[in-house]
Amino acid sequence: MLLTKKAMLALSVFTLFGFSGIAYLVLSFSDRVDYFDMFDYDNLMLSLPVGLGFGAVAACVGILLLKLPQLKETSTFYASLFKGLDLHWTDILFYSFCAGVGEEILFRGALQPLLGLWFAAILFVLLHGYISTKDWKKSIYGLFLIFISAGFGYLVLYLDIYSAMTAHFIFDVIMFYKLKRDSQSIPSETE
Repeated sequence: MLLTKKAMLALSVFTLFGFSGIAYLVLSFSDRVDYFDMFDYDNLMLSLPVGLGFGAVAACVGILLLKLPQLKETSTFYASLFKGLDLHWTDILFYSFCAGVGEEILFRGALQPLLGLWFAAILFVLLHGYISTKDWKKSIYGLFLIFISAGFGYLVLYLDIYSAMTAHFIFDVIMFYKLKRDSQSIPSETE
């Protein structure tokens, strides 16, 4: 399955606005959580660098994990999704921004207070398709991502949603760049 830039753009825009809208809708039925309260912050000078650091370290650990010989097939699978996309830095930054903001608003801002931190983290990874009953190697990477997703949740719990958004953004920037680079080394079907 090959993604197109048009599909990536549509998915990104939906993630940013659609997920934010879904979060608003979900929280409109809640007496416990107000949508706009998730945007409160105390100290962005702390939460943003902590988020950047967590996201960068998490991405580096993810890259190391995908370099394990047992996960080479998994790494190739994800890279092949990006084959022929010709992503530019602006694309990577835009996709990462949309995912970091939209997904954190829905999963950490809306679902986490209602369902709990760990359930929201597991749901996040399940909906992304990283857990597979047919591919235990893919599920190993999915298990790692549950812990990363929970880490985003703890950033919200102890700092604010902006820390989680920043962590998610930089994690995705690094991983998109890795996928872009790895996809270039995969031979195309015509070669």
